[in-house]
Amino acid sequence: MPSFTSNLQSAGAKSQGWKIYWVVVAATVTNYLIMVLWSLPLVSEMAGGGVPFDMRPSGYSLDDARAFLTAITDEGRDFYLNTQQFLDLFYPTLMAITITIPLAHLVPRYWGLILAVLAIAAGVFDHLENSAVAVMLQVEPDVLTEAMVSTASNWSLAKSISTTIALVALLLVLCIKGIAWLKTRQAQAG
Repeated sequence: MPSFTSNLQSAGAKSQGWKIYWVVVAATVTNYLIMVLWSLPLVSEMAGGGVPFDMRPSGYSLDDARAFLTAITDEGRDFYLNTQQFLDLFYPTLMAITITIPLAHLVPRYWGLILAVLAIAAGVFDHLENSAVAVMLQVEPDVLTEAMVSTASNWSLAKSISTTIALVALLLVLCIKGIAWLKTRQAQAG
């Protein structure tokens, strides 16, 4: 039988784990806001208003990619390749952790693991998208091939679908758990 001391140590470890989790959530939100409010709008501005590849959830065609690469300035291309891609180096992993941990803890084992794997896949797809976009940013528009664009576009689409499913699942789980918690509180108060 576990002792009172070991139960306290276990509770303390869990508490410490959740503190670390909330630091990861804060880093995820901060990283996201920096990209959405600063770096991606700047990329768009340096591309004459063109939408950066990362912000095209339904993908893009060869013509779309060529138009963007023709419009973006050399400074814009450098900023996208270095600053934006650097920020986006951390975001997919942070986002996957932020979604995976609550899904794995709040959803019954089998479904929780499936949803957690989907959230991890979204992060992997985002990293693959970033790599494919970097390849496109390093070539001139007329050298761009259908294979380069379709690879990047498919990773963008896979990232969008898996991220959306994982986020919707997380929001549903949080709503269901929140309603159950409120009902329990009301029953205890009443």
